Amino acid sequence: MIHIRPFQHQDADYRVMANVYNALAPDAPLSAIEWRIRDEIHNPNLPLCRWIGELDGRAGGYAEYYQPIWCANPTHLEMQIVVHPAFQGRGLGRALWQHLQMAWQPLQPHHIWLKVREDWQAGLMFAGRRQFHESRRVWVSRLDLATFDPTPFSGSIERVTAQQIELISFAALATADKGFWQQLYEFERQTTCDVPSPFPVTMPTYDQWIKLYQPDHGALWEGSFAAVHEGQIVGISTLETIDDSTDVEVGFTAVRRDYRGRGIALALKLCTIAYAGAKGLSGIRTDNDSTNLAMWHINERLGFRRGPVWIVLHRCAQNEEVT
Repeated sequence: MIHIRPFQHQDADYRVMANVYNALAPDAPLSAIEWRIRDEIHNPNLPLCRWIGELDGRAGGYAEYYQPIWCANPTHLEMQIVVHPAFQGRGLGRALWQHLQMAWQPLQPHHIWLKVREDWQAGLMFAGRRQFHESRRVWVSRLDLATFDPTPFSGSIERVTAQQIELISFAALATADKGFWQQLYEFERQTTCDVPSPFPVTMPTYDQWIKLYQPDHGALWEGSFAAVHEGQIVGISTLETIDDSTDVEVGFTAVRRDYRGRGIALALKLCTIAYAGAKGLSGIRTDNDSTNLAMWHINERLGFRRGPVWIVLHRCAQNEEVT
């Protein structure tokens, strides 16, 4: 007895999502609070539809499709189907897939994107049978702050500040300059287009974007830093909480094109590492697109070690078959 029901944006269903997902990713769990925050950040003007799959009256999986907040092209949708290992092989994933295909038809999407962890063999086979093909990879990595050695980076921050570039926390800048957030928005408008993405990237509106930097959504103003030259933001590296008492996560690291190659990204990351270490945290997590080797080389040099690998899969949505 398989039943697909709409997701209820309440604690019980967020716990279902967390339980199902964490059974597959116990090494990198996501809490019910994190799932709720992701929904709160999502642009309400863009599609986000989710269902819970039940087998014999027990919740065993979920499925969703959505248009990412960085994508203004409605022909692109991201989707996810996650089934608890105890419920796999019993038709629940197939039923959720059929439901998704029927549900998104009014949107007439042309491109469907799906991420599956490299070690989720059942998920990869499921996607392959449905004509998904690999597009790129995303490497998840973590820096162990207990073993981080700052010695090789001695002088890195000073070499940047010697160029009359200041490295200042968001907390200090927001207090000193009422126009900081608008300037930061304009900086990200310039640099976001360089972020590797499987779909066309478009900057969200200011009102939508500023949600990302609200402390109740996990933003750490004191642990996020900007490089400022002659009153202009030329680089940033941000940290955010992940509902984890020991680790934090990198949000966005970027340097303006005309300031690259001057050691700014490395210096900014060293500032975030110093902050996390001073707070007694255990680690910093981040991810890197496989096409962004420059940023990966910085992280690798700092001591980030690769963990789970996510495979980004693509399927053209024309001539959908319900299978």
